[in-house]
Amino acid sequence: MTKKLTHAGQEELAALRAKAAHRREYLGILELELFNTRAALQEFSDEYNARLGPLENEYQRLEQLMDAAIEEEEAAYRKQPAGSNGSRGRRPHQDRRKGPASRTSTARLPRAKDADYERKIRELFRNLAKRFHPDLVNAPDEKQQREKIMARINQAYTARDLKALESLAKDYAAQMNGKSGGPAAELAHLKVELRQLEAMIFEVEHTIRELDLSAAWQLRSEVSSERQAGRDMLGDLEANIKGRIAELREHLLDLGVEPELVNA
Repeated sequence: MTKKLTHAGQEELAALRAKAAHRREYLGILELELFNTRAALQEFSDEYNARLGPLENEYQRLEQLMDAAIEEEEAAYRKQPAGSNGSRGRRPHQDRRKGPASRTSTARLPRAKDADYERKIRELFRNLAKRFHPDLVNAPDEKQQREKIMARINQAYTARDLKALESLAKDYAAQMNGKSGGPAAELAHLKVELRQLEAMIFEVEHTIRELDLSAAWQLRSEVSSERQAGRDMLGDLEANIKGRIAELREHLLDLGVEPELVNA
């Protein structure tokens, strides 16, 4: 027999339902923001690597040649006999700049077909994530089942496949129905779900803050700001690296090393 709630219990249940719905909605917004932030970083990294990657690789190659040449000249210098004044002559020249920071290569994400199409995908993805997120349940079997469902949902969202998302929503809708054990059981479930939602919200907010403070995001923001002002910051970086490459080639020629032709 299903246990009935008191009037106070019914009020508490209604309040928890509203609060859980609000937190699910907020979590969906945060997850979408996190997804879009990562997508923006991937897109920027793709552009950065396409424009500056070959130059950075060439700079690193020339630096390795320089290191080897200087090490060889240092070894030859140490073997020279001392002159009449006790000196061994000019030491090898080592005035070189350090290269650009390291990068992380990422793949470009597919773009939405249009604004309305993208809006529909975002809304459907958010609703599906709120309904099928595995962290909202405790039972291992149900959690595992939801993980499989969310994997398909994420795959469809990444591919910007609206039809696939709609199909998943239709196929899995029945899986969330008929599992309630009555108002008392729902009340207990909501209390557990709210704790899990708060933990998930904290984790996603923390991840978003970390990305916002990352060096990659700061560089992307600077490049975007410069671009809005009509300046090409990546173009300036290209010119800077090309200048460093030219300097390294001159140093190598001074050391008697003929570098291969630069492919930039």
